[in-house]
Amino acid sequence: MSLLDSLVAITLPITPRFVVGRVARRYIAGETVADAVATIRSLNAAGADCTVDVLGEFISEFGAAEKTAGDYREMLDAIEREELRSGISIKLTAIGLSIDEARCEELVRELVRRAAEMGSFVRIDMEDSPVTDQTLAFVRRLVADGLPVGAVLQAYLHRTVDDAQQLAEEGVSVRICKGIYKEPESIAYQDREAVRDSYRRALEALLNGAGNVGIATHDEVLVESAGQLVKQLNVPKARYEYQMLLGVRIWLRDQLINAGERVRIYVPFGADWYGYSTRRLQENPEIAGHVFKAMLGFK
Repeated sequence: MSLLDSLVAITLPITPRFVVGRVARRYIAGETVADAVATIRSLNAAGADCTVDVLGEFISEFGAAEKTAGDYREMLDAIEREELRSGISIKLTAIGLSIDEARCEELVRELVRRAAEMGSFVRIDMEDSPVTDQTLAFVRRLVADGLPVGAVLQAYLHRTVDDAQQLAEEGVSVRICKGIYKEPESIAYQDREAVRDSYRRALEALLNGAGNVGIATHDEVLVESAGQLVKQLNVPKARYEYQMLLGVRIWLRDQLINAGERVRIYVPFGADWYGYSTRRLQENPEIAGHVFKAMLGFK
């Protein structure tokens, strides 16, 4: 990673939207359900399963939550109609968690019941630390009612290994990722190796549990560690899968698929693409460097 890439990542907030959009195309399926369907169909043909995210979070009025829920209904209908191998991923703040939790839960339950009718699955995404406890409690309520949902844990949080052990004992399906939101040192590891160590310990706890596990990472070191763990613990292939973001490390995705591993791609789409894109680019400074090239007209 060059100094230029790092500087570009820092200046992304003042970079023109059209420039970010140009660079972010590979990470976003598009703005419509039809765009998402086309992307999922292509990924399915390449051997990958999918989960779909309607972009948007931290809404300020409940009408936006109902609009997002409607987009998810349309997406679920399309998944069933087109016979796509895909579930959905939901951010609770996009469905009104911070405005009216009871109404948010009503909308989410409706979507989960629809997914259950199709034999599909809903992942409840994890967001920043102020809603961690609220989100895990939400997931546990749905799981207790026998609904097909799973949680997400972020390895950079100090609490995550304990959370992983508890959810593993409960048999909850969990996606484990490194974490993307900016969190203070008091609650989150800042050092890369500390995050990796937490990831490995949490993953081991989950693999020793009863629930299915989503190994969500693009880190080759962690992919190798995960492969060693599943062999060491003799984990059945039906209990785990690798998960990756759309457009990131495609060669690693294909390598895993060719090795006979199950891989699921996180497919985001929708009009609210800008915030998601800037976070992805700031997380990957080398890719953010392409923004600068785009601004200068280079390909």
